[in-house]
Amino acid sequence: MSLHVRSTIQLQQGILYGPVLSRRLGRSLGLNILPDEIKVCSMNCGYCQYSWTGILATQPALYAGFLPSRDHVRVALEAGLGRLMEEGTPPDTLTFSGNGEATLHPEFSGIAEDVVALRDLYAPACRTAILSNSTTVDRPEIRAALELLDDPILKLDTAVEGTFRRLNGPARDVSLAAILRGLRAMGSRAILQCMFVNGRVDNTTPEEVSALVEAVRAIGPNHVQIYTLDRGPADLDLCPVPTERLEAIASAIREGAETDARVFL
Repeated sequence: MSLHVRSTIQLQQGILYGPVLSRRLGRSLGLNILPDEIKVCSMNCGYCQYSWTGILATQPALYAGFLPSRDHVRVALEAGLGRLMEEGTPPDTLTFSGNGEATLHPEFSGIAEDVVALRDLYAPACRTAILSNSTTVDRPEIRAALELLDDPILKLDTAVEGTFRRLNGPARDVSLAAILRGLRAMGSRAILQCMFVNGRVDNTTPEEVSALVEAVRAIGPNHVQIYTLDRGPADLDLCPVPTERLEAIASAIREGAETDARVFL
């Protein structure tokens, strides 16, 4: 794998984007239920392809006025999915992603219900997924919504508190302990996604991998997805990890946590 990465990308415009070709999800129709104008997230990850977070928060009062409504999301998806089916180009996956953390939307649970219903109506062979940073997974209502989706892909880049703070830059009221608690409650319904980087922060050391293996063992997820930088990070002092190291980490998880781990390049 080349250690060259591209630059960061612009924020998505509109509720739907793509379909885009995804390393993990095939032809993925993106669902951006966050603002066009600014990134809203409960983390400020140094590796984010959308650059730094504009509104770092977990309280809807700080960003609700920027969000599309549940009705707007439903209408946009019904129109877009219907068009793709008429064209004979159905997506492989409907994926909550886009300009931040989708589960921060105060109507996320209802939107997830609508997405599943529209998928069942228009494209029953299509899967539903989310790329989430796990910061709300300790909330029972969010877990219930995530469990409606075929592939709830939930971030866990490190099980070490200091690294979590330096790499993921969480909002003040976000804790690693709550994330781990929520992921354990999800158990085998969770798919973990782990981003590995070198440079200013290094979460590939033996100590880091050992802590992650123990966390994965306690969670018992469906499987673990391992990857590194592909697009440019917000923090230019972060670098991608060589394939050989990613494969070694995957092997450590398979052996130490008795959980399937897959490297995506």
